[in-house]
Amino acid sequence: MKKTKVLSMILAIVMMTVGCQEITENNTAKEDSKSAISSENIQLTMVKPETINPIMNQDKSVGYIMNLIYDGLFTIDENYDIVPQMAEEYGLSEDGMSVSIKLKDAKWHDGSEVTAQDVQFSVNLIQNNASSPYNLLAQKISSVSVINNKELTIRFKEKYAFSVDTLIFPIVSKSQLSSSGDINSQQKNLIGNGPYKIDRYEQRSGMILSVNEEYYEELPKTIRNIDVSIVPDEEAQVSMVMALQSDITNISLKDLSKFQEKEFNITTYESRDYESIIFNYDNEFLKDINFRKAILHSINREFILEEGYMEDATLVNFPLNSKSKYYDSDLKPFAYNIEKAKSYLEKAKPVKSEGNEQSENTGAENTENKDIQSNNADNKSESENTNNEDSTKSNEESNKKPNSGLDKAEVKKMISELDLKIIVNKENSERLKTAYLVSNNLKAIGIKSTIVEMSSKEIDAAISEKQYDLAIVGWELSSVPDVRDIIASSGYTDEKLTNYMTSLVNATSENQIKDIYKSIQKHIRDNVAFISLVIRDDYIVTNKRLDGKILPNDFDVYEGISNLKIKNK
Repeated sequence: MKKTKVLSMILAIVMMTVGCQEITENNTAKEDSKSAISSENIQLTMVKPETINPIMNQDKSVGYIMNLIYDGLFTIDENYDIVPQMAEEYGLSEDGMSVSIKLKDAKWHDGSEVTAQDVQFSVNLIQNNASSPYNLLAQKISSVSVINNKELTIRFKEKYAFSVDTLIFPIVSKSQLSSSGDINSQQKNLIGNGPYKIDRYEQRSGMILSVNEEYYEELPKTIRNIDVSIVPDEEAQVSMVMALQSDITNISLKDLSKFQEKEFNITTYESRDYESIIFNYDNEFLKDINFRKAILHSINREFILEEGYMEDATLVNFPLNSKSKYYDSDLKPFAYNIEKAKSYLEKAKPVKSEGNEQSENTGAENTENKDIQSNNADNKSESENTNNEDSTKSNEESNKKPNSGLDKAEVKKMISELDLKIIVNKENSERLKTAYLVSNNLKAIGIKSTIVEMSSKEIDAAISEKQYDLAIVGWELSSVPDVRDIIASSGYTDEKLTNYMTSLVNATSENQIKDIYKSIQKHIRDNVAFISLVIRDDYIVTNKRLDGKILPNDFDVYEGISNLKIKNK
């Protein structure tokens, strides 16, 4: 397919709304669609690059293409777990302060070998360029020692459980980029080390990528070459796929309805957009574990998923992707149960304390473990759980400092007069719907609430100034599976959680991290530190002329593209 035809097609899409030219431009679209469908190469797009240096690029669409051309020491798989890429062997030192790496027999696209010196150069280049999106990750590195061409040791500035997870930056060629001149120069960035190599690149029309026959891993025999067209923006990327001028693109929920499954293959995958409900612990009632449990049991998360998010999300119990090796899928969430919510509300009292007196003692936590969702749960088991919880009432209350002198009637009156302020981003329709569903859930157990719709800036200010009771909030999960910042932002803390966090950052093995995360997830659940809702879905749309499975994640939407083949070719 000629690139001039691609560019004319972009203009055609833009001009289709102009009355007198509609017939002419539609005819052009039909001609170009035929040429795209008959192409023996996979057709992709990217927004016009500012640079094709993968270390300096900041555009996602360009980055996705660069991932085809450049590999790193490690990469992120479809489960958002770190996996080796050019690292053949690696081992973390006992003190967790360094990692030794042996490289695979990878080659640059000019035939020269990828060396430990290239890795050292890449780290230095990232550290010396603050605008690199990998700069914060590389700042944790203190030095890179080259042992020989294929072996190196990376030392870190401090002990950090996720040090290896930070080594996901692309490796660039020292020989290509070490000479004087602009590191963003096109000519300096045409030689990669990944499964595809650049055969041709023209800034106006795009790239031709061919299969790297010297790639260090075995590639499918059906792997196809790729044509990459340049488009003005993300909207044009979507339009190109709709017009059959491009084979694959990632789309948002707002564009999903434009694509019919009978015409396109739609792959759903978890994004990194995590959403939850946080509490203001300055509120004396929200300091009380029973009051928080009443709220938790009153909220119908399944219904929120269906009506608030239209099932375009995945329910999660913790701020990690649900298939992450650190996510405890065996730990079940507490059930939506109105009667149980009301019973906890009966026990609730305002808590007066200088510090955080939010958590239960061990006995109470063990009792609460029985109060989880189960596919086999029935009315009898719920009743038994309630009886067991009642038997530990005194234990639960022993860790709190309730307002002295308040009898049950006075507390009940105080609760009836409460009006919880729920803040939500007015520009996020899904969170907005969720806020109203939560408000209705609270009303069902006798808790009044008022929803305040705010802009993003107003939300940030309200949370910072503690001008809320409940907030529906969102986070973009990091490439590094370290959730300490998210937990800290919830405002919840206690001594046990603090100890867990200290142990987590000092862990030196994957099994240690798993065990500590398992304890943290249970502790967060048992104490209702915050209420996890969902991780939003993202989508890849593929032309049905392609056959095979793609394995996208938010960092690499084209992961698995080498598995795709063109039907009847």
